Formats: sequence, C-alpha cells, structure tokens
Amino acid sequence: MKYRSEIDGLRALAVIPVILFHAQFDLFSGGFIGVDIFFVISGYLITTIIHQEIKNNTFSIINFYERRIRRILPALFFVSLVCIPFAWLWLFPSDYKYFSKSLIAVNLFSSNILFWSESGYFSPSSELTPLLHTWSLAVEEQFYMFFPLILLLFRKARESTLLILLVIMSVLSLSFSEYSATHFPDANFYLLPTRIWELGAGAILAISLPHWRPVKPAIAQLLSLLGISMVIISIFLFDETIAIPSSFGLIPVIGTVLIIAYATPQNIAGKILGWKPMVGIGLISYSAYLWHQPLFAFARIRSLNALNTETYLTLSAATLVLAYLTWRFVEAPFRKKTGFNRLQIFSAATVISALFIGFGLFGYAKSGLPERLPSEVVRYDAHFSTELPERRDTCLIPPNGFATPPQKACIYNPNFHAQIALWGDSHAEAIAETLSHRLVPSKKGLVQLTYSDCPPVMGYKRSDRVSQCNRFNTETFQYIKNSPIQIVILLSRWVLPLNGERFNNQEGGIEHGKSLYGLPITKDSSFIHDKKRIPEVGKLYRATITALLDAGKKVVLIYPIPEVGWNVPKYLAKQQLYYAATKEQLSSSFSVFKQRSKNAYTQLGMLNEHENLLTIYPEKVFCNTAIQGRCMAELENKPLYFDDDHLNKIGSGMLSKEILDHLKTKGWL
Repeated sequence: MKYRSEIDGLRALAVIPVILFHAQFDLFSGGFIGVDIFFVISGYLITTIIHQEIKNNTFSIINFYERRIRRILPALFFVSLVCIPFAWLWLFPSDYKYFSKSLIAVNLFSSNILFWSESGYFSPSSELTPLLHTWSLAVEEQFYMFFPLILLLFRKARESTLLILLVIMSVLSLSFSEYSATHFPDANFYLLPTRIWELGAGAILAISLPHWRPVKPAIAQLLSLLGISMVIISIFLFDETIAIPSSFGLIPVIGTVLIIAYATPQNIAGKILGWKPMVGIGLISYSAYLWHQPLFAFARIRSLNALNTETYLTLSAATLVLAYLTWRFVEAPFRKKTGFNRLQIFSAATVISALFIGFGLFGYAKSGLPERLPSEVVRYDAHFSTELPERRDTCLIPPNGFATPPQKACIYNPNFHAQIALWGDSHAEAIAETLSHRLVPSKKGLVQLTYSDCPPVMGYKRSDRVSQCNRFNTETFQYIKNSPIQIVILLSRWVLPLNGERFNNQEGGIEHGKSLYGLPITKDSSFIHDKKRIPEVGKLYRATITALLDAGKKVVLIYPIPEVGWNVPKYLAKQQLYYAATKEQLSSSFSVFKQRSKNAYTQLGMLNEHENLLTIYPEKVFCNTAIQGRCMAELENKPLYFDDDHLNKIGSGMLSKEILDHLKTKGWL
C-alpha cells in the first residue's frame, strides 16, 4: 500500500487531543473523539490491505494475524510490564486486585468487556485505572477476529454486493449505538456492536474510494478542509454531555473520511497533516496512546491531591518521549520480519500472554496481596470495600439502570410494618442499613427507594439524558401516596444537580467524574447554562416535597451532606504509606461547604413551614464539631466516608442518630 504521510498526520490529530483530554485541559473537552478517528483510520487501512491481497490471491489469515501481533503486542507487552512494579509499590489491595483483573483481560483482548462489566456506580475511578485505555484495542481485535472472514466469504461477489453488506452492517450498528446511548450507555461506549460502524466507515471508504470519480483540486481542497473542520469542531465543542458513539459521532467520523479521501500533499489539508512534526507524532501515536493513561493514572494514584497543569504538561511531554523510545526500540524492530520469524513471534506472544495472565490470576486470587503493604495502610484501604452498603447491588438502582418498581424495593426490619420510607439517591442508600438497625427498638420497618444520581424529585432528568430517573420518581411517589407509609425521609446529593460541577474543596481535593446537571424533564441540554435552570430545578424540589405533605405524609428533609473532595480511605492510606509523619484529623473547609451548598440551601429554604415537615442539617453533625471551621472526614483515626462523598457505616451511624433524635423530639417515633 502506498505510504500517505497525511494519514500519519491524521493519527497525530487523533492522539494529541486524547492525551490532552485525559490531562483535563478544558479546551480539549471533546478530545475523546480521537479514539473514533483511530477506528476509522484502522478500518480504512486494514480493509485496503486485506481487500487488495484477496483480489491478488495473496491473502493469508496467518499472515494477517502475524502482522497484527507484530503491530500490537510488543509495545503493549512492554508498557504492561513497566506498569507492574509501580502497581506493586503503589496500588492498595483493592486496586491491585482490580489491576490484576485488567492485566488478565488485556491479554485476552477482552478488557472492554471487563471495564463495561465493572462500570458500576462504586467501581474504581477511570482516572485511576492504568490499563483502562486498552478497551479500544480490545474492540479492534474483536472486530478483526471476524471481519477478514467476511471479506474472504465475499471474495467472489461483486464489490457492490460487499459494499451493500458493509453499509447495512454499519447502519445497523449506528442505529444500535443511537439507541444504546440513552439506554445502555456503558455498554454503548465499551462494546463492539456499537463501534462497528466507525470501523465500517473506514472499510466502506477503502473498498469504494478507487471507484470514486476524480474531483477538481479546488473541490478536493474544500472537502478536505471541511473534514479537518469537522474533526476540530468535535475536539473543541464536544464534551462529556454528548454521548459517543451515537449520531453525534457522525461529525468526526465523516470528517475523518473526507480527510482520508481528499487530503493530498498538494492541498492545504494534506500539507498541514504532512508537516513533519505531525507525521512524527503520528508515527509514534500508538505508543503515545499506550503510555499516556498509565502515566496519568499512576501520577494521580501517587499524589495526595489533584494534579496541576504543570504536572500534566510534564507527563504529556514524557508520554511523547517514552513513545518515541518505544517506537524506536520496541515497535520498529518487531515489525521487521528479518529479526524474528513467524514461529518465534507466535511462540513468544503465547508464552508472554500466558505469563501475564498467570501473574494477574495470582494477584486476583491473593486479593491484591495485602502483605505488600503496612497493616495500617491495608486497614484504611479496607474501609473502601468493607464499609460499602452490603445490599447496594440489589437495593440501589445504578445511574443508568432500569427503574425497579417500588413494590419490589428492599425492606429492612420486615417483621415490623414498613412505616418509614427512605427515598433518594446513593447518599440515601449509604445510610439505609445503619438507619434500619437503629429503628429496631422503635419497631419500625424501613423501605429503601433509591436510584443513583437521581434526587427524589418528580419532573426531573439528568443532563446526560440517560436514566429512568423521572419514571422511578413518579412511580415511587404514587407508591408512597397510596401506601400506609407514614414518614418519608428524603436524602439526596441536592448540591450536584444544581451546581453541575464536581466538588473542588479548594485544598487540592477535586472529585473525579464528569459534570452532571439537573434539568426539568421538559428541557434539553441547551438549558444547562440558562440562568433560570437552578430556580426551575429548585421549584421541582419544592413541588415534590409539597406534594408529599399534601398527601398527608410526614416528611423528613435531610439537607446536603458535606462532600470531601478526597477519597477519604485512599487519602488516609496514602498519608500513612508516603507521609507517615504526625497528621491532623482529615477535614475540609466549612466555608467552602457553605458556598458550595448555597444554591441547595436557597432553593430548599423557600419551602413554607409545615407541621409535618422536619428539616435536618448534617453540617451540625460533621462541621464545627471536633475542629472549628472544618467539616470532619475522619474521627479518632477512623474514616467517616467510604469515598469522597458517601458516608460509611461510622458516618451513617452519626447521621442516623441525629435523624432519630429529631424524630423522637418531634414525637414521630
């Protein structure tokens, strides 16, 4: 196949935004579409080679997989190997166990399936997962397990027939991705069926391009520049509120197709992409992609606080240096057939993969090898897993899950009549078990009605468009209204839907995760930055509470629980491991909490007083207590949270006591 420097330049245009997006540069808010560009390039190049070889009767499955092994595995093995000692030294047992699973999955080219299956609400943060980015390699290799066979099967058919098949396959995949984007977003992102159309776009171009009519240079100039514009628009204007893959992905995908089809060394687009620095980065783009996530993840893991801009720039530069060295001394030598023959390549790939899998199985079976670390560090880390609500998998609907009918909700203390309902999101789930234990002396049952990232508010939806939140809340309200439930406890992370942005404690603790704005069900994402959004969502808050009161229910409204910004057990474990000097109790600023919660307090505070409305303020439990002006995240060397915003059993016990004390004072128990 004739070498085209502009395609290497296109690879650079894909990998640089990916790196800078993961380095959290807001300017590159849509940098994640670089992966979609890679899929189109891959589909085009590999289909071109296979199709031409089939036409020339020179195609061999063995040769094809030998090329794939030479292209993919040496650098992947090398980066994985380098990750292991850092994982051994720096990962806590729960994280090392997860890393071990990912090491197994990487070598079985199933990491996309692993990360999809583990993408639950309390799963390890993607920012802290060194091998997360290998999901895209798994998607490609799964595609190339069957795609060459399709081309072989249709080798005697007309190219038009093959094109029709590829178009149908791609259209079905795109349609499925559009549906899955709002129904199965995690599967949509990670799994092959919803990504086929992106690879298929490149494949369709590869087979059809030789038959396209030549266009005038001016037209090629215009179309190639349009393609670059579409890609650049996607990089700078897309953000995480846009579901990809979906029909939105057509913009960068079609843009990439136009670039491949019309960029030449003679026009502006071709000259931009053929610029030597762009070509150079394109040549090392695969290694750069492999290196950036481990570098960022291990730096975040090692640091107590969020990384700053200077650190990210340094790591990004280090990514390119390591990428060049890996390309020069690992990638390039193994691509040459003169150095290693086929038998050596297949044998080495099999043996090394088996060793990685074995090493991963050992780490997983040994529960992350806690003996690697001091016992105090292990104790802190254990809070992340042992302090999670025991029934969270069955009682908490995940953020994008199907709404379980409230009639099937979890009931605690079933020997007593369920006279109290706990309605809310994962903050409510976090206290449900502890609260139910404290209700036993009062002979009260508790029904838990919880949906992640979904405040107990009717007429509400999330900005990512994904969830059955409104359906769940509507059905839950009707269930409560028509039931003998007397008391309804409302607990939610009221702050996040109003503010949208994740918590920054202004002391280095910045919560991982994408922004999440609350919207009225009648509004679309264009309403996110409207000045009326917060009052409109606040009105929904109050309307739901008022409706409960009008239905004759006694309502316990729990105001915001202080967020921390740091993952508390992990932070304390890091302190113990890296900075064992005497430390103060972990806490965050009370004034920052008040500023952060201002919108929620304002909107909830507009409720009219009512004899059946009881308000409880968690700040009175956690703030201005042990230390003035601070909100406690740890007491007596024991964490109060199991991550950065959910109370663990200790913290839940403190809040539950406050709730019960108020209920007794009110005469409701």
